[in-house]
Amino acid sequence: MSKESKAYKNLPKKVYIRTFGCQMNEHDSARLKDLLVERGHVICDSPEFADTVIFNTCSVRKHAEDRVYGKVGTLAKLKLKKPGLMIGIIGCMAEAQRDVIFRKLPIVDFLCGPADLDKVPDIIDKVHDGAGHIMYLGGYKSKIIPEFSKDRRDRGRAYVKIMEGCDNFCSYCIVPYVRGRERSRPSKDILEEIRKLVKSGVKEITLLGQNVNSYGKGLKEKINFVGLLIKIDNLAHLSGEPAGSPDRWACGVKINFLTSHPKDASQELFRAMRDLKSISKDLHLPIQSGSDKMLKRMNRRYTVAKYKKLVKSFRGIVKNGSVTSDVIVGFPGEVEIDFNDTVNVIKELRFNSAYIFKYSPRPLTKASKFKDDVSLQEKERRHKVLLNIQKEISSNKR
Repeated sequence: MSKESKAYKNLPKKVYIRTFGCQMNEHDSARLKDLLVERGHVICDSPEFADTVIFNTCSVRKHAEDRVYGKVGTLAKLKLKKPGLMIGIIGCMAEAQRDVIFRKLPIVDFLCGPADLDKVPDIIDKVHDGAGHIMYLGGYKSKIIPEFSKDRRDRGRAYVKIMEGCDNFCSYCIVPYVRGRERSRPSKDILEEIRKLVKSGVKEITLLGQNVNSYGKGLKEKINFVGLLIKIDNLAHLSGEPAGSPDRWACGVKINFLTSHPKDASQELFRAMRDLKSISKDLHLPIQSGSDKMLKRMNRRYTVAKYKKLVKSFRGIVKNGSVTSDVIVGFPGEVEIDFNDTVNVIKELRFNSAYIFKYSPRPLTKASKFKDDVSLQEKERRHKVLLNIQKEISSNKR
């Protein structure tokens, strides 16, 4: 190793991280920042001051990928001024676009998949030592979720990943191809992480999983998601009070979770949300479409009737609970009658809020082989119609 390389390793290296995408990406960025700090790096808030710029990316929608390509492209001039500047793309887009990123963006130095973010500090050192372009991808196929920091916090809120990957293979969704199949963390590891976060001052924790209702599958211990929620709720107060003490959770910790799949949501879950003191009464339950024909093409494995029954059951069990949802417009084959079915469902169920997206084909997915037969203009019209309807509903619910 050269004297220059040794000196580099002994100096604080400034890293700028920009996150695109969902809460899972935000969670991964927070963990990565802590790991980098533990390895002697300094996190900065601007690429102009950084030695390494990292984009943690999402590939669920094309719009997110387009933004990354645009943002990385703007760094070309900065890299001319700072030839030693390292640029990395990590996360789902690195997995999905592995064959084209270096070709489209030759200024990028390394790629790393979402399951191997713990390797990023080593990758940075290798690139600095002259290793050239590095791709560290595909580790999710056999890897259990790595744990990063022992003391992670962010203004009183934190994400805790309880599982990774997805086995549902919805026809439009790239997640199983970039994050792999479902792997759950043992409950003891989750509980220990929550204990440490609460002791550090965190007041609100969000449990994360592509489908939290599938939690426990593949673990040696016999536990499901409701069982995990019960264990979390039974955590003793930090002062050491027993689980049955009235002072339990006196610190006021709130537990949220994302996301539930309608095919697996149950009355058992709704009763737990009603009865467990620390668990949020907010349910995010993506419907995606109000048309049974579209749901079948999406491989969602539930009907509109079943979805409506779930929402009615939830509202009957969890008084004053809120329901939010996701909707896709312009999915291949969606004609006006299908869209009108979605309009009617939104008007009937009156979600507290809903995220409404225009369909875009994703590589690797089954739907990418469907003809994208709804024009962009029509997608935009349908998107605007649903946004206006939901905006009025949300305003009236406040």
